[in-house]
Amino acid sequence: MKAWLLGLSLLGSLVACGGSPIPQPTAADASRGSAHFPDVTLSELSQGRTLYVSRCGSCHVLKRPVELPPEQWQAEVDDMRAKNGVKLSDAEAQAIVRYLTIAASAG
Repeated sequence: MKAWLLGLSLLGSLVACGGSPIPQPTAADASRGSAHFPDVTLSELSQGRTLYVSRCGSCHVLKRPVELPPEQWQAEVDDMRAKNGVKLSDAEAQAIVRYLTIAASAG
C-alpha cells in the first residue's frame, strides 16, 4: 500500500511541476527532426504525440520516447500494427513514428 501511495505522490509531483514522461514537441524538435524527415512540421509532431497518448495509451502503459533508440520506433509501431492488429492509418502511424523518433533523439 505504501508503494502505491509513493507512486501516486511522485506522479502528482510530475504533473504539478509540468513534467511529463511524454514530452510536448517544440519548434526546436521540428527543426532538428527535419534532418531526418525533411517535410516534418511541429503540427505533425503534436498530432503524433496526441495519437500516441490517446491510441497507444488506451491499451497499455506508454514507453517514454527515450526508452528505445530513435531508429527502433518504426519497427515498434509496425509490429504493433502487424502483430497486435492496431488499426492506424498510414498517416497516423507516420505521425506517431516521427514524433517518437524525434523525441527519442532529443536526449
